[in-house]
Amino acid sequence: MAIAPRHGSMPDKRETLLIEKTMKTDGDYAESLSSEKFPQYQSDQWIVEHTSDGYVLHRIRRDIRKVYLEVTTRCNLRCANCVRNTWDEELADMSTETFNRVIDSLRDLPELREVYFGGFGEPLLHPKIEEMVRQVKSLGVRISMSTNGTLLTEEKTKALVDARIDRLFVSMDSTQAQLFSELRGGANFDLVVENVKRIRDIRERKGYRMPTIGLEFVVTDKNIKDIKNLPSLAREIGASIILLTHLLPHNEQAARQIAYGGNNIEIPRPEGWAIMAGDYVMWGTLSTPRSKWGAYRHCRFVNDKGIVIAWDGGVSPCYALMHSYPYFVFGERKRVKRYLLGNVNEKSLSDIWTGEEYVLFRSKVQNFRFPSCVDCGANCDLRQNNEDCWANSPSCADCLWAQDIVRCP
Repeated sequence: MAIAPRHGSMPDKRETLLIEKTMKTDGDYAESLSSEKFPQYQSDQWIVEHTSDGYVLHRIRRDIRKVYLEVTTRCNLRCANCVRNTWDEELADMSTETFNRVIDSLRDLPELREVYFGGFGEPLLHPKIEEMVRQVKSLGVRISMSTNGTLLTEEKTKALVDARIDRLFVSMDSTQAQLFSELRGGANFDLVVENVKRIRDIRERKGYRMPTIGLEFVVTDKNIKDIKNLPSLAREIGASIILLTHLLPHNEQAARQIAYGGNNIEIPRPEGWAIMAGDYVMWGTLSTPRSKWGAYRHCRFVNDKGIVIAWDGGVSPCYALMHSYPYFVFGERKRVKRYLLGNVNEKSLSDIWTGEEYVLFRSKVQNFRFPSCVDCGANCDLRQNNEDCWANSPSCADCLWAQDIVRCP
């Protein structure tokens, strides 16, 4: 029997081991691993994956580092390109019971670093959002949130700043009032700008450096030329981060607005900018996505040890698989089906994370054992149901997040 590491070079750092079939087919891998020859593996727990070449052993680690938390699927806007225009899922808030289960699970995660309030709804619509933020912050982790910015009243903003939220990302798809309103479902540009300034002002009055303010900008063919104006707006309102992401189109009209995939598409890269944060000067950064399909694919959710919890407690590996919805990849319509690995109302996050199905799924994604369906010329209907010819269901073959075309903080 031969053992080779899949990741890392030191035995105590290995997450995955490949056991090649140099022993007889019916040999006992467990007996071999517990022999004196491999004492370093005796105290560890492993999940075994049988392959044509032998066995792959996956070390069980309770190493969740980032939790994405969807506290509601409701929203006060109807943005033209939002996935919520295409689904028939229930609009609801996370219950107190479910949130308490989440808190209990978070306490049991020794490597947890960040909780991100986001998902497919507007977090500030939840009636208990301020208390939720305070409870999570009491665990000593970093807290981030995405918001459309329309509900950042004086009272709510003070509560979030006092709760010591670390990062606040505001959707800002244009620097022009009319185009902003068109893209953001009728939202008032001037109101959102004043609300973001309020965050900056309250932060400065209290002498805090946090929260860091970020702007999320969804790039389309309608607003791509507006990117060059973002740094001046960011400087004016106190934002030090600009995150650009391409559009995930959910209907044919949106599919015609994408600004990626072509040979002549180039995202402007304006210079950085300086802003004050208390007694500190921060240098603003603008992060851009890829605009062309490529061979290199990786999943930030899996690689960053992230996990996603929906409003009902359902646990999924990423945003892409947390709900059921249609979307288009270069004109091809796909139907994504929600992929659940457990529910916090039934199991702890640690138990879900270390379950066999989840461990093997993460291994598959880390090594990206999926075909490249976009590059295939076959007339195949598997893609339409988010499956592939390698018997993967769900399949990450067409994932725009894995291409770093679609991104989230």
